[in-house]
Amino acid sequence: MIDFSNTFPLVLLILLSLNVIQSFQIGPSLLTVRNIHQRHSSTRVQLEHMNRPRPNDNRKRSRKRKRNFIRRERTKYSTLSQENAPLLLVETPILTPAQQQMERYRYLHDATLRLLNVQEFPPGSLIKGKWHELHSMLVAWSKWISTDIELLSHDTRRGDHIVSHAHPTDVPLLVESILKRIIDEQAAGNANVKITTHMYNTILDTWLATIHKTSVLKREYGKAESEEKGTMCMIAAERSFEILKKMQSEYELTKDDGIKPNFFSFLTVLKSWLKACSMTCIPSSEKNVSSHLASRKAHQNLQWMEYLARSGRNENAKPNLLAYTMVLDAYAKSGEKDAGTKAEALLRHMQKENIELNLFSYNLVINAYTRQGRRGGAVDNAERILHEVEDIYQQTGNPAMKPDVVTYTSLVTAWANSNRRGYGANRAEEILNRMIMAGCEPNTVTFNAVLKAWCRSAEMDASERALDIFKRMEMEHARGNANVKSDRITFNTLIHTLAKSGKSKHLQRAEELLEIMETSKEEGVSPNSFSYNTIIEGWSKVRDGNGAYKAYCVLQKLLAAEKSGKGIHSDSFSFNNVIFALSRSGLKSSALRAEGLLQFMEKEHKSGNTRIQPDVFGYSATIHAWASSGDKDAGIRADALLELMEQKSLSGEYKLKPNTVTYNSCIDCWAKSGQGIFAARKAEKLLEKMETLYKNGDDSLKPTTRTYNSVLLAWAKSKTKCAHWKSVQLLNHMWEQYQSGDIDLKPDALAYNTVIDAISKSHREDKAQMALRILRTMDKLYRAGQNKDARPSEFTYTSVLNSCAFSGICSLNSRRKALDTAIFTLEELQESPYGRPNHVTYGMFLKACANLIPMDDDRRRVVVEPVFLQCCKDGQVGENVLRQLRLAAPEDLYRKLLSGIRQSGAYVTVEDIPKEWRCNVKDDRNRRRKFRNRNFNDKKQVRP
Repeated sequence: MIDFSNTFPLVLLILLSLNVIQSFQIGPSLLTVRNIHQRHSSTRVQLEHMNRPRPNDNRKRSRKRKRNFIRRERTKYSTLSQENAPLLLVETPILTPAQQQMERYRYLHDATLRLLNVQEFPPGSLIKGKWHELHSMLVAWSKWISTDIELLSHDTRRGDHIVSHAHPTDVPLLVESILKRIIDEQAAGNANVKITTHMYNTILDTWLATIHKTSVLKREYGKAESEEKGTMCMIAAERSFEILKKMQSEYELTKDDGIKPNFFSFLTVLKSWLKACSMTCIPSSEKNVSSHLASRKAHQNLQWMEYLARSGRNENAKPNLLAYTMVLDAYAKSGEKDAGTKAEALLRHMQKENIELNLFSYNLVINAYTRQGRRGGAVDNAERILHEVEDIYQQTGNPAMKPDVVTYTSLVTAWANSNRRGYGANRAEEILNRMIMAGCEPNTVTFNAVLKAWCRSAEMDASERALDIFKRMEMEHARGNANVKSDRITFNTLIHTLAKSGKSKHLQRAEELLEIMETSKEEGVSPNSFSYNTIIEGWSKVRDGNGAYKAYCVLQKLLAAEKSGKGIHSDSFSFNNVIFALSRSGLKSSALRAEGLLQFMEKEHKSGNTRIQPDVFGYSATIHAWASSGDKDAGIRADALLELMEQKSLSGEYKLKPNTVTYNSCIDCWAKSGQGIFAARKAEKLLEKMETLYKNGDDSLKPTTRTYNSVLLAWAKSKTKCAHWKSVQLLNHMWEQYQSGDIDLKPDALAYNTVIDAISKSHREDKAQMALRILRTMDKLYRAGQNKDARPSEFTYTSVLNSCAFSGICSLNSRRKALDTAIFTLEELQESPYGRPNHVTYGMFLKACANLIPMDDDRRRVVVEPVFLQCCKDGQVGENVLRQLRLAAPEDLYRKLLSGIRQSGAYVTVEDIPKEWRCNVKDDRNRRRKFRNRNFNDKKQVRP
């Protein structure tokens, strides 16, 4: 007779781990355990009596009697626990349910290690009761990992004291060790040990639960650790497949039906591959080879099952519709570039194998094409599968094959992902209408997919069409369709569509939708960070002060929502977009406001807010804001920010390492600071520093054409005698570097125009001819195809005329040459393909005539009259033209040219002349000057 006196406490612990006894409190004290131990002998005898073989007709009655007996024994144990409660309260504190789970875990773990200890229990020494304990532990661990995932997902970083089996593979490996010990017992000659398929299936089920546990962990970690968890899913699936192959090989070798893999074994491994595929394909936008490998492995597993069944090696391996459907689902989740093609090929194979297909199988193929994106005509193939399903339904009349909401929604999503812009959005809306006409009611996901299609369409009327879809959703919901209800995705997609339009009225509408989300009490409608950030980004692209102000106001609302504890958090994206908007606004205090936001980000990051961290984009945008401010101290403030970035990057904050954009913005600050030669030399010094660092191997600081253009601008505004010489020198250096293979230093039209501007400000007598030579060079390079970026424009010709106009202090011969150059330049522009003269061009030519032709010279009449008449014909008579006409034309010619015009003041103004004379004048200088003088502080605001 087997002695249970030493094994009962261990069996009791196993029963506790299986939750057989739930009301029993375990603690360090074993007084209650001893009391129960005194009563276990009679219980054991009654259980053995109930477990003896019985005739078939008495089995049902025996099972019922056994259940009643176990229920009575539980009541006894519960009563006994209550009787000993005062003593337990003295020796052991009352434990919470989580602590009870922890205690059960510890006892189960210690008992398992004790039985696996070969020194205490050598191979072959386990009697029947002991090896049954191992089997019970096998089941207990499998149940533990399946039911207590949240407990096992804790680690030491979250403050819990459980450190054993923190790794996802620890428990499955421990379960494998238990089975290995059972196998070793059998190999050592223990006749009582019998290995069954159920034991192997328990291990397979444990590995499957491990994949599910890993998926729980994956949602709690960052990207790097998430990728590691995805790899663990693949390891678990691979191990399951290896165990299954081991089972099959052992069965073929021993012909023991007791370890023959059954259909549950094969299905569990397929589930493992499917689960691994779904875990490794997140996020689906990124290329992930693991998800592709998992889907292929699932298909290989399916093919192996077909081979085993076809060859007669294991009839249990014959796949059914469920097995094929799992592989289809794996392909749909993989995101592979040809996932749809492979899924459809498997569908055709199922037809050849006479597998009765259902609608779910077709839906999975459509879904596989949907996730394939725009590759390989995916959306066309998805629509073809839908037509096939519709044909089957029409031919057979089988209601189970009628396309449902999943079928149509998958196709709508495919069109939304097709990147066919307006056509794709229109097709998505057509599928929605077709779905309703077929009697299939759409749901929220369907409408959201159509909204997504319009959001990606980039059409001019995308916002209006999206608003129409939103109105249809509200009408459907009001009509009684409970499946159509606007949620957070609906509002966010609509807000994103409106924000992408860049129109103020649409952004105002987006803000109204945000207010609806904020005030809504319905679950799943409240805004998140994306809602606020999308509107901030939309306003940041509106190139005026109003856009910057609106973006700043939305940021304030985001910060207020964050402080209210609604689970919404601002991040670096929020602040960077507002800083970017301020850098482009041109408002007087925008630079100070941008730097204030940057300092606020620094403060938040130092206080431990990891979501807000200043980066190189934020600093570069702040420096650009100073460049646009026109402040005399802009260069100094930009230099201070640049120096701070360099110090932080050297101290380990690599995200703040300055790059080419940062240096370009700083050089631009000096160029626009108006500090003359000092600013020009500072800009050139920064350029030299960039070139040195680039030559030393820092590719992120490679000078570009933009860099040189800013330095050229700094010299052009320096008002020094050597400015034109330095500008020409830099331009020649750019061309030489470009000729030697550096395409990033290709001179563009802005570079040439800046050099011409620098020449026009010099005191050279031949500056008109020198500027014309630069123009000739641009024309030659462009026409020869050597530099298409050097295409001249009307601005280039006007700059040459500017050089001519300010040559009046030179000698008589030089003025004559300058006049000839001006006449030649204007005539060439009138006949060139590069543009037409504008009001600035005509005004500059008239100024050249006034400065270069003596007052008593008749050439003034000959030159000025036809030019002004042509100007009137072109509709380019502006204020500057009228002002220069008074200076260039003799008094009688002036009255003649403006005869018949009633003047409202001392002189004729633009409002006095006919509209056809000024119809093509576009003068934005006054408007921009007025706008630039607006102060950001004039608007009501609250600092963050």
